[in-house]
Amino acid sequence: MEGYAAGKPAASADAGLAVLVSELTGLVGELAGAGPAATSFDEIEQLVMVRGRELLRKVIQHVMDACAAAGPRLAGVADAAGMPRPRAERGHARTMISQVGPVVIERLAGVADAAGMPRPRAERGHARTMISQVGPVVIERMAYRAPGQLNLYPRDAVLNLPLRRYSWCLQRAVVEYVLAGAYEQARRFVAAATGVVIGKQQLEQITIEAAADAPGFYPALARGQGQEEPGLAAGPLLISADCKGVAMLPGACRRRGAKAPGQRVRNFEKRRGTGEKGHKRMAQLGCVFDAGLVPRTPEQVMGPGPGKQAPRALRRWYAVGIAADRAGTIRAVFDEAGRRDPRHDRTWVALIDGDNHQIEMIRAEAAARGVGLIILIDFIHVLEYLWKAAWCFHPPRDPAIEAWVTAQGLGILHGRAAQVTETIRQLAAERPPEPGSEHAKIIRKTLTYLDAKEPYLDYPRALASGWPIATGVIEGACRHLVQDRMGITGARWSLEGAQAILWLRAIRANGDLDAYWTWHIEQEHQRNHLSRYHGSLGLAA
Repeated sequence: MEGYAAGKPAASADAGLAVLVSELTGLVGELAGAGPAATSFDEIEQLVMVRGRELLRKVIQHVMDACAAAGPRLAGVADAAGMPRPRAERGHARTMISQVGPVVIERLAGVADAAGMPRPRAERGHARTMISQVGPVVIERMAYRAPGQLNLYPRDAVLNLPLRRYSWCLQRAVVEYVLAGAYEQARRFVAAATGVVIGKQQLEQITIEAAADAPGFYPALARGQGQEEPGLAAGPLLISADCKGVAMLPGACRRRGAKAPGQRVRNFEKRRGTGEKGHKRMAQLGCVFDAGLVPRTPEQVMGPGPGKQAPRALRRWYAVGIAADRAGTIRAVFDEAGRRDPRHDRTWVALIDGDNHQIEMIRAEAAARGVGLIILIDFIHVLEYLWKAAWCFHPPRDPAIEAWVTAQGLGILHGRAAQVTETIRQLAAERPPEPGSEHAKIIRKTLTYLDAKEPYLDYPRALASGWPIATGVIEGACRHLVQDRMGITGARWSLEGAQAILWLRAIRANGDLDAYWTWHIEQEHQRNHLSRYHGSLGLAA
């Protein structure tokens, strides 16, 4: 099949098809013949993959050449009813109102750009090479031209060719591999699976471009599906938020006044000093989920032994951002919660770790939307404060520490947080720590924490209703959405690259990557092709 070298399409479609059939028959005969009878299955499989990949490339090339050979010159386009306009005709005009007044533009009733400028001449002999999963394919197409104007290629729009030379299928494979591991690892996987070698920088750019439509995906999905999702449980609607640090390249961290990364004055030549350290930027995560309710008693929660039942998180939906502030992530979480419960019929519960700024933002967002929200502090965080306080009142490694923490934890779960706080104050008064010591700081922090968070410790209601009282869902997301990919040893991220990876990983975790990719390609079709033509172009090339 001599005609399938790059830039040399086969002269005859029928002859090309015959050569394809002959090559396939020859490959099967070669492998099934007496000669390679002793060849192992592994060797046969590898040979089929390599030779078969080239054969499939030729099949795609044959289809492209056959379509190009049969493609007519576009003299006009179809109307809304599908009636063709086969003749090109001059004498048509359109008036454009410019900044200096009306301008009459004479045009050919045919292919015209978005500004209405016609392309009256069609020229064959233009080709473009696309890299598919099975190798390079040369696509012949007509150029529609006008003096002083950029060429238009309607066939590119018919085929929805990406701007990059890599096909959409190959780009989707790249995204899947990049989301799973490091760029170098993805490069090797792509080469092994497709035979196509793509550089690291190109992999990063493909991923960034693939995430270009992520911010508008869920708003568009909500508009297309209506509001309330059918079949959702009528129980509580739970939301949660947290953050996780990502190691960034110089200049990609958040600016904080004069001490922002890249703006700091170096005190030493070979070592960073106080106020000069820090190369991480916080990725903001949010989650909306339902729960399989499991009512429990405080004794069951604090009791020993495995097999304790806990509420299960269902239908989890994640949002994550690193370029914007956390307010944007919280708004996205409330948007999703509103989609699930537009009439606010369900009980909304926020599970958080106690960050005061986060609490204020969540309360403000709930108030702005008219949502009655119950805020619960993660009980694990409360226990950590109790453990630290216990070390201040007991000798090291004293078994009584665990019993004391259990007793105070039960008190808080039963709704007696004020009594627990008073108990700690009395112990501190009876055995006052040395002023300025670590124990004094711990006791002060514990008392301040319990006093401030008392309105958010309504564990009796939560346990009786079967709600979760820990932030395990969002803590797990910090690991499997952010840390597992972004925390690879030695990785340093640009802001654009980190945001792209996080958006796509969140969409994949939500189970929406297939839907997003279809929608992304539709948006690319509009941006790259349809937006270049005048009116609603019924393309055929």
